[in-house]
Amino acid sequence: MDTFFEQIVKKKKTLAEWGIMLGTVLVAAALVFGILQVKPLMMIPILPTLLMVGIGYGGWWLITAQNVEFEYCVTNGDIDIDVIIAKRKRKRIVSVGGRKIKSLTPYNAAAVNEKAFKRVVVAAESKKEDGLWCFTYHSKKNGDTLVIFHPEQRVLRAFFEGLQGPVKTETRRLMQEKGLYFE
Repeated sequence: MDTFFEQIVKKKKTLAEWGIMLGTVLVAAALVFGILQVKPLMMIPILPTLLMVGIGYGGWWLITAQNVEFEYCVTNGDIDIDVIIAKRKRKRIVSVGGRKIKSLTPYNAAAVNEKAFKRVVVAAESKKEDGLWCFTYHSKKNGDTLVIFHPEQRVLRAFFEGLQGPVKTETRRLMQEKGLYFE
């Protein structure tokens, strides 16, 4: 019998993203003010209106592009992680079979040496959240990869069931050491 679980996690905005949003509003306001000050443009009334509508649309597009979500889909122990930008664009960032996973552990920033990996994917609200997990795998395209994510119990359990025996055993041992159990 096939199993399928999915979960959506909304990314928290960073200071840089808030800065982009504020900067967009300020630049758009300055451009609109500048357009209203140019007298030759006022000779053709539709032109300033079109320019302001274009600036407004571009500003809206840039501001809403800062709304990012991650979708975890676990199908028969294999995981796919997509990034969804402003609910209008989706891109697959991770797709790996459970049998290719080298490790699955609770995330501990101090214990994980992210520099040892060629690719690090943070598919969570932020790296400071409680309850984060990470897994590693090797891909031909990207080399050794570390994925940090924040799964619900049902998603984590479905993913865990698709792992190979030695990885399951090690994950179960680490969970017991930390007092974590599946509900």
